[in-house]
Parts: sequence; structure tokens; C-alpha cells
Amino acid sequence: MRSAARRTGTALQVATGGAVALLVIVALLHVVKPEMEPSWRFVSEYAIGRMGWLMTLGFLAWAASCAALSLAVRPVMTSAKGRAGAWVLAIVSVALVVAGIFPQDPVTSTPDQATTAGKMHALASMVGIPGIPLAAMLIAAGLPADRANGGVRLAAHGTWISLALMIGYLAYAVPRAGGFVPGVYAGWMNRLVVLAYLTWQLVLARRLSRSAA
Repeated sequence: MRSAARRTGTALQVATGGAVALLVIVALLHVVKPEMEPSWRFVSEYAIGRMGWLMTLGFLAWAASCAALSLAVRPVMTSAKGRAGAWVLAIVSVALVVAGIFPQDPVTSTPDQATTAGKMHALASMVGIPGIPLAAMLIAAGLPADRANGGVRLAAHGTWISLALMIGYLAYAVPRAGGFVPGVYAGWMNRLVVLAYLTWQLVLARRLSRSAA
């Protein structure tokens, strides 16, 4: 029993540390790569060119966070939905590794300029971006009463709400502007989604840690 508790505690430390590491890395990249205008360039684009290894490290830290959180939450799930959510989060961690290994193409690229790496990153994004909201809602439904509270559920809802806002905004703004260009605030919307996802991970990890104490 004690060894299981230690494993869970370690997993939660990794989950928290990985999420915080990504936040620090992205904040640092805003300083060291000022040419990547945050208002309309995606976070993933920091992996392109100079200092790109930092963003790769950020993706791997995020993957470790999701994998560890999946391991930590699985033993306390009380329903099939919750267990499915833990597995979805594990799949997301694999997608984040792929996204880190294969850098995104510049958002200004045309379809005929797409690289193999960019296509792989896009494929991983199709799993990871909707995967976290799905995992969050399934896990929220499967948490026992002593580990679920309003903060956990609110953070879970924040994941899909932020994604819906980004999709709605991009569907409206990008066609009218003729693409991803300055003045289309795709970058800020993307950062809102990343922040909402990481907030959910941190809130859940903290709640599980307090319940296990």
C-alpha cells in the first residue's frame, strides 16, 4: 500500500513539474524569440529555427505531465468513463511526444509547402488538442466524491470552452483576413487553450495530492 502511495505521489510530482516546466519554457521563449509575434503565431511555432530545442523540451515535459497524471488518476477512478479518460490522457501524452519530435510548419505555409515533419505535427495535434478536453470531462465524471470538487470540474469545463472559443474565432476571423496574418489573434487564442489545459492538469494534480495526504 505504501509503495503504491509513493508511486502515486511521484507521478503527481512529475505531473505538476512537467506542466510548470512548459509554462516557464513558453514564457522564456516569448523573451528569447521576440520575432515570433505571440498575437498571431502559434506556440508550436517556437520549435522552428533558432532555440527550437526549447519548445521541443516543452512538448516532452508536457507529455511527461500527461502520462504521469494518467497513472496517478487511474487507481481512483470509480467508473468506466473515468478509466477511459485516464487512457485518453495517456494517448495524448504519446501525441505530445510526436508533436515535439516533429516541428510544426510555419502558420503562413501553403499546402504545397507542407513538410513531412509538419504533417506529422498536424496529425499529432488532431489527437492532442481535442484529447485533453475529452480526458478532462471523462475524468471529472469518474472522480470519487472525496477527490472531486468545484475547482476540478470548473477547470475541466475550461478546457473545452477555451477550445470552442478558439475554433469559433478562427472560423470567423481567418477566412475574412485571407489566412493567418497579423491582426488575426490566433496566437492569443492558442495560448488561452494551452493555459486552460495546463490549469486543469495543475488543479487536478493538486486535488489528488491533497486527497492522498
